[in-house]
Amino acid sequence: MKKRGLWLVLSVLVAFLGWAISASAFQVELHGQFATKTQNTNTLGMIGKAGKSDIHLGNFAPVDEIGNQDLDDTWGELQFRLWSVVSSDDGNVKGVWSMEVGTLRYGEKDTNGSLAFENEGKDIEVREMYLDVQVPWIESENRLIFGLQEVDLNEWLLREIGAGIRNYGSFTVGKTLIEYQIGWLREDDSINDRLDENWSTNDSDYWFAKLDFELKDMFGVDKFEVGLFGVYNNDCTAPDEESRFQGQPYWLGMELNFQGFRGIFFDLDGIYLGGDIDYVYARGEEKKYDDWNAYFLHATLGYEWTERFKTSFTFWFASGENKGGGDYSAYKTIMTDTYGSVVLFEDATFDDGWYVSKNPYLDNDLGFVMYRFRVDYQATPKLSLAAAVNYMEFEEKGELDNDEIGWEIDLYSEYHIYKGLKANINFGYLFTDDAMDDYAEAIGEGDADDMYRFSFGLTYSF
Repeated sequence: MKKRGLWLVLSVLVAFLGWAISASAFQVELHGQFATKTQNTNTLGMIGKAGKSDIHLGNFAPVDEIGNQDLDDTWGELQFRLWSVVSSDDGNVKGVWSMEVGTLRYGEKDTNGSLAFENEGKDIEVREMYLDVQVPWIESENRLIFGLQEVDLNEWLLREIGAGIRNYGSFTVGKTLIEYQIGWLREDDSINDRLDENWSTNDSDYWFAKLDFELKDMFGVDKFEVGLFGVYNNDCTAPDEESRFQGQPYWLGMELNFQGFRGIFFDLDGIYLGGDIDYVYARGEEKKYDDWNAYFLHATLGYEWTERFKTSFTFWFASGENKGGGDYSAYKTIMTDTYGSVVLFEDATFDDGWYVSKNPYLDNDLGFVMYRFRVDYQATPKLSLAAAVNYMEFEEKGELDNDEIGWEIDLYSEYHIYKGLKANINFGYLFTDDAMDDYAEAIGEGDADDMYRFSFGLTYSF
């Protein structure tokens, strides 16, 4: 009787919930991205934050061993994301709740010595949590979004999850679609402790705005987008063991994306970093500067020979700092991930693994210059292949005698096995040059070894 009574209660509850959901004016979606990756590399010190020296080059270790640490390793990683979207039938209200477990390495232990997979949820993080609401009494798209959200201002400056409030929307003028966004992000609250008592206790806020102009219909091409954007940070601080700075920077930038004239495609980004800078601690010493005065430029020019085959050439430049006085000319990003190198960056199955390189050669003082030629080939509807050759160098030498990082060869493949399931195999090999030898010599290891990284990953998305 007890079992029958229980089943009766459950049946009534399910029926009631089914009626309530069918009668309610809302929709529920469930999405996920489950990813696993296995890597092999001889540069674990670079991506594992090992290798310290008096020469500040970020977390970069180009030799096989530093001290007694062996940098050759093979390991596996897991990153599982799950998110729900609940929205009204008319689309005026939407709520998103996203969570993530990872990125966890096989055999990784927590602070208590237990396997990280078994630590009672301490590695579960809230990735996104926000409400997205259409502003009442406005016919065109004009929405307010409150909470933890992804902000995509520019892929070389700000493309990351942040907490704040943003207004975005779109409208049409003639044949031109204009999209806009304006908002505020709170990076650090004054309630939180800072590095020490010498640091200010101001809130760290980002105020930003962007206008995007869609011009393809006006010019009759496949794609023609122009964007203008700006960001101001009232208290920019980056305290860590080797590099600190504090100031009130602003970024002004433009981007252009074009495709459709006889197979030509073109992508351009230019950003200026200005503002006040109060204090810099880098490469073992404290320095005072007058103002921020830095630049970033990215340009990609390509050609589609056929629907399955295309080639492209990329150049990008991030200004560096060397003189130690006057204006501070090292370009800094806000929150984004650099791509374009399997070895140095995160061109792998998923781009934010446990090491999170976070554009190391944009964020160090020496700047970065790269020339890259890439070939893409769609071998079958399910299989895509690519190969690239890079030449990379520092924009400034700093304490080094040379600025040449070296040549890198990258190979990429992606195969869609089933619906939603894809496999990636990527390989990169860096032929290290004189700047890497200088770094290795500075820590007493002789010439730098060549570097490689291999990764195999599976990703299931639904």
